[in-house]
Amino acid sequence: MSSLPQCEALLLKKEGARLYVTFNRPERRNAINNQMAQEIAELVSHLEQDSTIRVVILRGAGGNFCAGGDIKERKALSDNAAPGTDPAYDRNYRSGMMFVRMSRIPQTLIAVVEGAAMGGGFGYACLADITIMHQEARLGMPETTLGIAPAQISPYVVKRIGKSEALHMALTARRINGEEAHRLGISHYLCADDQALEETIETVVSNVEKCGPIANAVTKEIISKVGTLADEDMVKFAAQKFAEMNGSEEGKEGHAAFVEKRQPVWPSLEKKV
Repeated sequence: MSSLPQCEALLLKKEGARLYVTFNRPERRNAINNQMAQEIAELVSHLEQDSTIRVVILRGAGGNFCAGGDIKERKALSDNAAPGTDPAYDRNYRSGMMFVRMSRIPQTLIAVVEGAAMGGGFGYACLADITIMHQEARLGMPETTLGIAPAQISPYVVKRIGKSEALHMALTARRINGEEAHRLGISHYLCADDQALEETIETVVSNVEKCGPIANAVTKEIISKVGTLADEDMVKFAAQKFAEMNGSEEGKEGHAAFVEKRQPVWPSLEKKV
């Protein structure tokens, strides 16, 4: 597999089968500018092909997760747009497709939310497979206070907390803390302090690593189909995936390890890491 992409607005650190990804614009509360968006796109392209990475841990530098899109850059691009062009549409479309692709990566995506998680940052907190949150985190959908709509994050917010709560947050630009976010179901783990946060990350990642890597990827695929297929089609799809995994090297190793009362050695990792 090729090496990780070279990034500046993201910090990438690979440890075994773990990839730590850090939004790295702390002076702007890790707001997403064009450079960061391009680097995220390059990273996702890499993750879609790299079977040596099992878990992606996403967090922000400088005590904040991500403040959303870079408003100053967005305004400058709109103000200086050439006649007949629409940079707002193009940028928002690319952002939406990036959310789609990020949500579909085969790896388990864990978001670690500290400080501000606004707009697009809130979207990443909601699309992650697992979200770990500091109780003093601050989350919100402030787009409507800028005269725009939370367009591309809305599907992920609705999936996580439902239409009613999503409307409430968006139409009032309501901001919530980590405790309220946890109550709403945005986070799976709520941590009282930095030490608890780091310990929780290690525990969760270790638990993910006990699972078959391909089994986890297939599980994400199955769950993503729920509600999109007719009942019988869903049953057929799930049965097909179950049979494929049951007969795979990974499935055979998992069953053998259970019978032999030992920890499994996943063949996919044994060969590729």
